[in-house]
Amino acid sequence: MSGSEKRNIIFSLSPLLYLFVFVITFRLCFDIDPLHGPHQTSLFLAGLLALIQRNGKIHSKSALILALKRNFFSVYPAMLILCLVGMLIGAWANAGVLGSMIDLGIRMLSPDFFLPGIAILCGISAVVSGSSWTTAGTLGLALMGVGNLLGFPPEVTAGAIVSGCYFGDKLSPLSDTTILASSLTEVPLPTHIRYMVKTTLPSFLVSLLLYSVWNFFHLPSETPLNTLSDSLFLSSSLHFEYWNLLPVVLVFGFSMFGVRAYISLGIGILSSCFFSFQRGAQPIDIVSSLVFGFHSSSGDPNLDVLLSGGGFLAIFPTECLILTAVWFGGILEGMGYLSELLISLKQWIHEKWDVLLATMGSSFLLNLTTADQYLSLVVPARAFRNLAHEYEIEGKEVSRALEDSGTISSPLIPWNSCGAFMATSLKISTIAYLPYVWFNLIHIFFAIALILFRRTKKN
Repeated sequence: MSGSEKRNIIFSLSPLLYLFVFVITFRLCFDIDPLHGPHQTSLFLAGLLALIQRNGKIHSKSALILALKRNFFSVYPAMLILCLVGMLIGAWANAGVLGSMIDLGIRMLSPDFFLPGIAILCGISAVVSGSSWTTAGTLGLALMGVGNLLGFPPEVTAGAIVSGCYFGDKLSPLSDTTILASSLTEVPLPTHIRYMVKTTLPSFLVSLLLYSVWNFFHLPSETPLNTLSDSLFLSSSLHFEYWNLLPVVLVFGFSMFGVRAYISLGIGILSSCFFSFQRGAQPIDIVSSLVFGFHSSSGDPNLDVLLSGGGFLAIFPTECLILTAVWFGGILEGMGYLSELLISLKQWIHEKWDVLLATMGSSFLLNLTTADQYLSLVVPARAFRNLAHEYEIEGKEVSRALEDSGTISSPLIPWNSCGAFMATSLKISTIAYLPYVWFNLIHIFFAIALILFRRTKKN
């Protein structure tokens, strides 16, 4: 590679370098939640510098505006769902649904098998509903409360929840990303899912083993409420009632039958508001829980923390994060940075395994820059379509490579819409839970290692 080519690559990567520097600087200088300002500012400033250094170049303003519009409309559905989930959490907390789910979780989950148990439970839920977001924003939130009551560190609990959510989402025939990857590569959905099992199932089994080992060696000897029996006593004060689970059944039931996420979430919100009204809640309080979130006043600070939250304002910083990520990604695409990086990737492709690695690399790069997992599937599928045909790569190999990188890496990036959603729903930062999302981390490593092994074996 010549010196000019190296300089061109560095220039194309410069926006990512700016972003990295700003993120590290703000984290070191400001002791606040990165979701409440630092990440948004970092994305905006990095995008601004990238725009300034290309100012006056041949790239037209119309291309930039088109990229910004396309990126916004691609993440708009995610922003709408995120808004509805915030309102749903507030409605569930106000109606007593959240308390009933926490109570049921305490009674059903053994502390000796808690971490692998919640990973399996979230996996089953995501397969049934077809949505990692729905599972995390509903069941996942309740399980975070159970974990806190039992004395498990929230970052580890969140890691197990996210692992289960994405394992189930990946293998669900109802999942939008699974359907998208299958359609982009013209692979029948059952074939795509069966081929993914070869990498997905071993990774999940290893992660379950690690969660079991961690659970065994770090099992809390005492919960924050002194003993497990005290926790069970506290759970009885949550007033569990079976009808409180009806909104949960409605949300997951409609999702299972293919109803769009925003419709099933809207039904969950309306049914919860109806139950709140039946319990005697005032309309102004119901509306307040949807906008500002629900604030429990049981008198027990531990219980109040678990039963409070939700509301539109709680997810507003996340919406701002997604918008600044759209700004950053739009500049990278509209000003030609992304196309230059893709061209650079194609230059070192010499065989089919290089195509698969380039597909995974570009998918991860798009997750990092555009904040949208759908773009991380669509763009590489289109960019490497001709090369896949040229090297006679089966469609199922490309579809699996897309999901092994794009779908799996999305919740690991703080400013990605998936990472931001998980952080908001589970009330813990992406950086905090990232080291414990063992299924996703192991799966990425295993998928890359498998391609490298097959490449070496073939040569």
